Amino acid sequence: MRKHSHYIILICILLTVALCQAQEPNIQQNDTIQNILQKDVDSLTLVNKELRGQLNQLESQLERLEERQKFFEEKESFYKVEALRDLRENNEKLLREKDKYQRLSDSLQLRLNETEKVIIRTNEELKYTQQRAKDAEARISNATARKKKVCAIQGIAMKTFRTPSWSLAPDKIVDEEGNVRVGYKIVNKNGGEVEFDYTAGAYVMLWDLTRKPKPIEIDTVSKKHLEIKRFDQDFSYSIGLYVGFGGSNLFKNFYVGPSFKFLDFFHLTAGVNVCEYEMLTGTYQEGDELPAGFSLSDQISKVWKPKPFVSLSFDLDFISYIKK
Repeated sequence: MRKHSHYIILICILLTVALCQAQEPNIQQNDTIQNILQKDVDSLTLVNKELRGQLNQLESQLERLEERQKFFEEKESFYKVEALRDLRENNEKLLREKDKYQRLSDSLQLRLNETEKVIIRTNEELKYTQQRAKDAEARISNATARKKKVCAIQGIAMKTFRTPSWSLAPDKIVDEEGNVRVGYKIVNKNGGEVEFDYTAGAYVMLWDLTRKPKPIEIDTVSKKHLEIKRFDQDFSYSIGLYVGFGGSNLFKNFYVGPSFKFLDFFHLTAGVNVCEYEMLTGTYQEGDELPAGFSLSDQISKVWKPKPFVSLSFDLDFISYIKK
């Protein structure tokens, strides 16, 4: 740039000299000045050409610099976009992982809550089961107690009187003159001397007859048992009182009497059965003809009768638990 400024100053000086000399009307000088000026013009043209070439180079360099700067700006912008995209992707990834772990945490918390509920419910059920087990053990212990004071027994009783079943049956009637006619006689459809009845009741022990087991004698020499254990030593025996009910009408059919318990759960009872029966009033007896116009129900009344019985009963609770 300093070289160009020198050329410009020189041109200005030459132009000043030429103007001063132009005032003198000398033709030869004019030609000389023209020649000088022409040379200066040619020189200036050359300088201008060189300046234009340098200007073109500078413009070209400037364009390349601008392109390079633009390239770097675009590159930097591209890297910024890539960095922002990576950052956004990382953020999105972190958010996804956060949501994933949040869902996992919620699921684990839910499972933890459910597990705690199951543990609480299991503990309560265990407590209830333990209580039931204790109650069951108490019931089993009570049911299988060989010397329990009171127990419920059930069995079959045989009594010496059958429950009457009165009805009218047609039959041939012969009068005093020998005439035969059809009449209705009173008959008992349930006749006989012995009747079996289902009984259920309670046995109360009064005397315990169970023998205490003898101590086992051991031969000090052979270390063998000298006495074989008796068969009945493991069973209980007692005498008590039995009170029970029988049949379908429990409150009109009573059994009472002494009872003997043997082999732990068998009960042999003999006593009195007090039961309400439907009996004839006495006007007409079994086998008599009931006259026309009379009703059989009018000839029947309810009567309490005591009759002897013998029964064999079982302690069903003891039997039900004996093998458990």
